Amino acid sequence: MAALLLKYLKTFAQQSLASFFGSPVVVEMTHVRTSMSQMEKEGEDDFTRDLSGALVSFNDIGQIRRVSLPTDFSRACITGLPPTIQSEAVVQMLLGFGFNIDIECVRISRSTAPPKTKALVKAENPSFAKELSDKLKQQKTEVSAVPLPIDSRRSNCRKVYISWHKATRRFWLNFGSSDIANRVAQKFAKGHYKVLGQSVTCSGVKGGAPRGARGRTLHNPVAWTVTLCDVPGDATNKDVQDGIYTPYDRPRHIEPSPVSYYASDTQVGFEVRSLLEEHGRLESFDLPPTSKGRRVKAVAWFEDEADAISACSLNKKQISILQQGKLTLTLVQSVKVKIQTPVYFASKSRIEEEMKIWAGHHLTSRVYVNTVPGFTAIKVEGANANDVVRARKVLDEISQGVILRDGENPIWASALETNGSAYMKVKVIEKELGVLIRRDKSKCHLYFYGPFAKYQQAIAHIREALKDESSLSSHIDLSPEQFSRMIRGGFKSVEQALGRNVAVFDVISKRLTVGGTRQQYDMALAVVNGADAVEIRDVAASHSLIEGDCPICFCEAENPVQTSCKHTYCLECFEDSCKSAASTSKNDFQVKCQGNGGTCSTIFTLQELKERLSSSVFESVLRSSFEEYLQRHPEAFHYCSTPDCDYVYRCTAASNLRSPACRCPNCLESVCTSCHARHDDLTCAQYKDIASGGYEALERLKKKLNIKDCPKCTTPIEKTDGCNHITCRGCKAHLCWVCMAVFNDGPSCYAHMSEAHGGHGGVP
Repeated sequence: MAALLLKYLKTFAQQSLASFFGSPVVVEMTHVRTSMSQMEKEGEDDFTRDLSGALVSFNDIGQIRRVSLPTDFSRACITGLPPTIQSEAVVQMLLGFGFNIDIECVRISRSTAPPKTKALVKAENPSFAKELSDKLKQQKTEVSAVPLPIDSRRSNCRKVYISWHKATRRFWLNFGSSDIANRVAQKFAKGHYKVLGQSVTCSGVKGGAPRGARGRTLHNPVAWTVTLCDVPGDATNKDVQDGIYTPYDRPRHIEPSPVSYYASDTQVGFEVRSLLEEHGRLESFDLPPTSKGRRVKAVAWFEDEADAISACSLNKKQISILQQGKLTLTLVQSVKVKIQTPVYFASKSRIEEEMKIWAGHHLTSRVYVNTVPGFTAIKVEGANANDVVRARKVLDEISQGVILRDGENPIWASALETNGSAYMKVKVIEKELGVLIRRDKSKCHLYFYGPFAKYQQAIAHIREALKDESSLSSHIDLSPEQFSRMIRGGFKSVEQALGRNVAVFDVISKRLTVGGTRQQYDMALAVVNGADAVEIRDVAASHSLIEGDCPICFCEAENPVQTSCKHTYCLECFEDSCKSAASTSKNDFQVKCQGNGGTCSTIFTLQELKERLSSSVFESVLRSSFEEYLQRHPEAFHYCSTPDCDYVYRCTAASNLRSPACRCPNCLESVCTSCHARHDDLTCAQYKDIASGGYEALERLKKKLNIKDCPKCTTPIEKTDGCNHITCRGCKAHLCWVCMAVFNDGPSCYAHMSEAHGGHGGVP
């Protein structure tokens, strides 16, 4: 069996090579360099995110397509393979062992010193690597497999910096005077003298050379020699002599060494690119035609992050074209954060201060103003992943703003819920201080953006401005009839009577808030109650929502955002609507347009949301979709039980043999993936038996208080009144309170209760 296996592998490899080289091969030399615009181009977002330790893929409208955990995979390194083997042969070999592996999951790696070929295989099977290793050991061949760890942390690192020393040579300068030799050496050391405009390294002066040494003649019995190192390889004796521009410092004799290597930058670049492509496909390779300094620098973008990481094994590698000179490779971690342009300009001084700090940690940062209308992108790159992550967190904090507080309490007045005089005073203060102040009406917070030095000034000014404002706003809770009237044009009648920015119509709470005078409140109440119905109907017919009015607050859009369905929102309202989508979606997650009185059928795609939202808000929308998905699937995933740890793990069935424990990669605590408790080597049954005393007491108390656990997610539910159709607040499952059966929707539950229990009432 072992001999047949090796024979098959060798035959398959030979056939693959024959088919590949069967016809004459024509190699076309092309320029290695690509445009920098292509280098800066950001790859398309595949809407896959690393959330709570899981790799989460979203479909085009933000619903969860797939959740993968590091524990779902295993990886093996197969060695002892024929030198010319291809990926197809490895796939066929694995199929013979019962593993159906996609060819994209196989990567071949070859080295020449010593000759060695290995295959890296990743499979969505936790036991794949171990099972393959065991099966190959039983075959007793040269082919073997070793399980490799899976990295649970994912980052954007497809970019690699490559550099190598330029060709150099040495020059020996001979002088007949030690004074001149020392003077020239000092001038080269201080950079006064250069060769071809470049500073060079200068050794100390050596004198008293023995007979036969460089520069020693009958007329010059004692030679003083200055050695110049790291001189550009194309420099000549004349270039060195021209660099010593003082006539009294000219040497008597100049002798060059051979060049360190003779290949051109283009030739070396072609060789380097070939080495990189052995690790994976390149998206681009940029080699500038000229480079300053003593090193040639290139930039490579890989299509896959794993290939970029693998290519870094070439770091410090000697290559023959450089006469055994070494390559230097650095993996670049990068993040790009998109924030609103007004936020950027208000926080510009702080961002620039942070950039200076980042530069001290060898991070590079660039700002792209209005790359997308209304947004500014900030890109941070560096070799240290932790430093890049810290920079990303700082930018996220800046984009979120700082809550304005008077002591420990946030500054707020109910008059700020409208665009009335209180809000206008805040906007005036904003302009006077040169800062930005944003309000969050849902949280009753004001957020400050700008230099820290002006934070206290903003607090003092706003606190003084709000003293003259009434702390109370008048609210009108609308009946169904009144609400219907407001939707169909009644609110435009209210605005016509009171003026703009006095009243706010909240569609969700079905409430009209009036921030004006008592007289204005009475006028609004009269219109709401149908005063002069004929006029109201005329106004409703002629004042439907015009383009430019926000469908959330029914006011003229502030910082307008227009959607693909031609509805215009306030930026603030649009962001709040997107962030609340998870809690307002009845079934699967979706962000729905609220235009046309909530009847617009448009469901926003993630691509559209990404173009219209800041990075922090967009990422929070994706996270809310993921969290909503976890709530709906408690039988599949659970959060780690460690406080402040938000990592998730996949649930497993109970076992009587051993504890199905999982060690959290974030907090390193171990938890049972079946009963979700920590019981070390005990089985779930043993642990439950030991803890049964407290468990039984809790069950008695829950029965006394009429509390039952949701059979799907175990969330405790208390029923105080109403019918026996219950909706779990945890996973949103529909439950029959009598028998705790689970249903996907309400009608199915009611049908069950009528058939099985004779109705939907009667059980407390």
